[in-house]
Formats: sequence, C-alpha cells, structure tokens
Amino acid sequence: MANKIVLFKGSGKDFEKLLSKSIGENETSVEFLEAIRTYNKRVRASDYAVPDLDLDEAQHVDNCIVRADDFGSVVGHVISNFANIVTQSYDFDTLYVQNPPRQAEASLRTAFPDSIEIRTSNYKRIRKGSLKTVYEKLKSGILGQEACKTHLISSLYQLSVMNSKRPAVLMFYGPSGVGKTETAKCMSTILGGKLTRIQFSMMQTSEAYNYVFGAEHSHVSFARDLLARESNVILIDEFDKVDPRFYNAFYQLFDEGIFLDTYYEVSLPNALFICTSNFSSESEMRRVLGPAMFSRIGACVKFEELGVDEKRQIASRHFDETVKHLDKDDKSYIDEKGVREWFLQNAGRYNNIRLMKTKIERAVFDTLTNRIITHVE
Repeated sequence: MANKIVLFKGSGKDFEKLLSKSIGENETSVEFLEAIRTYNKRVRASDYAVPDLDLDEAQHVDNCIVRADDFGSVVGHVISNFANIVTQSYDFDTLYVQNPPRQAEASLRTAFPDSIEIRTSNYKRIRKGSLKTVYEKLKSGILGQEACKTHLISSLYQLSVMNSKRPAVLMFYGPSGVGKTETAKCMSTILGGKLTRIQFSMMQTSEAYNYVFGAEHSHVSFARDLLARESNVILIDEFDKVDPRFYNAFYQLFDEGIFLDTYYEVSLPNALFICTSNFSSESEMRRVLGPAMFSRIGACVKFEELGVDEKRQIASRHFDETVKHLDKDDKSYIDEKGVREWFLQNAGRYNNIRLMKTKIERAVFDTLTNRIITHVE
C-alpha cells in the first residue's frame, strides 16, 4: 500500500532533481519495470498454482519510481489498471510517477484519492525587468537581424505585462539559413533549458497524424514531447509545411495553452511558441495558412538576408568554434593552409548560413585528412 503518490509533470531533468532531493541515501527504491516483472511472476505463479515462497507477500521498499518513458514499454492493460498492478508488485511507502497517461492518473486518483501530491517543472517566465538582459544575450548570441531582435523584445514585453496565461505565438519567416532556428535556441537557453523542437516536415502524413493525435501510448507523440520540455519555448520548425488537416490540433493550444490527445493532457500557460517558415511576406502567409490559423499568430517577425560583413563575422566565429577542439599542430596546419582566410573572402557567396557552417567544418577536417592520406604509400 502506498502512503503517498507524487505525480510529477515536467522534464526528465527536473524529475531526477526531485528524486535526488526527496529520496534519502539509505532508502530502498525499485524501478517500475522491475516492479512489472515481479507482478508478472506473481500472475504466472497464480495461474499455474505454483507455490513461490518469495512471492507470498509483497516485498517492502521505500519508493517505487516510474519515469515517463516506462509507459511506452508496457501494454495498454497496464495503463488502464495502473494502480492495481503497481501496488501488487511491491509494498512501498511513496510512488513517484512522471507524466502519466490520463488513464493511469485516473486509476491512481480512484485508488488513492487522499494520497496524491502534484509537482511540476517550474518554467522560467519572461519578466519586464529582465527584457534588457534578454536583448543583450540575443545581441551577443545572434549576429545580424537587428530589426528581428527589436520586434522579438517588443512581443516579449507584451507577454511579460499581460495577466493572461495564454501562450505567445510568433512566426519567424524569411529565407532558409538566416538565423531563425538559432534565435529560437538562444531564447530557450535564456529561459533555462534545451529547446523543444518539433519538425513535422520530417514525417510522412500518417506518421505525423499518429504523432499529433497520439495513436499509440508506446510511440513518441507531440503531447509527450510537450510534457517533457525543459523550457517554455517550443519551436515548430517549417510550419509552412504542416498539413492543413492538422491545424485543428493547434487552435486550442494557441488559444488556451492546452493540448489534448488520446492519452495525455498538457497545460502550457505562458509558453512561447515560435513557428518558422520560408514565407516571403505576411500576405503569402495569410493566404496559405488561412484566416483561422493566421489570426492566432501574435506577431510575424521577418528575417532578412544577411549582409556580407555579418556573414564574415559568423564565418569567423564558427571557424573559431570548430578549431578550438584541435591540438596545436592541427591548428597550425589549418592556419598555414589559409582555410579561415578563404571563407572570410568568400562568405558573401553563401545565402544559407547553415550550409556555410557545414562547409567550414568539412574544409577543416578534409584539409587535415588530406595531410594524413597523402603520406600513405
């Protein structure tokens, strides 16, 4: 019998911090999958009337730990009968459960109505007093796109002073490889965690449908990724390539900060959704997305092509980032071959910054590789 049920909703990083803080070093704990194996032994022993002295009474442990990914390793029957099954495996004092499916949570609430304690990740909010610091970090982290940074801070200012918990929805639009994704990553870092990045363009239609609406509890899903987010910044990459049939899934999410699928319900108050696209204008965006979706976008932030000087600064910074991992001999050889100088002279040829960064990395390591293989007979 469990004396306390701790339902934790949030990131794996924060769940592990909670466990570390709550469980004493002398306490005994069992992982959920081990508890399931014990339960299965008990069921088999009962089915075949095989006496097993070790299973006559449930072994006592202080804690049972259920992580979010564990739910993907069991059949649906375990989810719907979660409370009954987990308490038959071990006798424990405290049950820690991260991001349970709705059926599992309902099972626990029915069995232990007075023993449940809710914990959540504490997501950092944008405050008015921190906007200057945010802007300074954006300026140092992202080269160019000054108008975008100003527009972004303006949108965050509005978010910081409004009392509504409604999410902010921004559309970053413009050509590929000019800093849209990097800006989203920078924002997520400022707000305390790894960026949650959703890429619908990487999925086939059926795969995307299952991902959005949660066809199987054992598969990754949009809801599970939202629950596991480390910061309140969510990037939906290449939103212009999302199938319009999925727009209904975003309406309540963008309006109220609530997302519901077959297995999970996620609450995202004060979240910042950043959608990226390759639209060339707001009029094109409105035409393609339609009025219902377009009206839910709080601000459209246009990213322009970068100037030659900005491209050179980015090339120089990325070159330094790449070669810092090399030893002194390799660095000297790369300098001798003039790799940096070539990219500084030719940076203007690259319209896609992501491609330029890849080319810099390849040039460095191809040059070093050629030095090795040219001396092999």
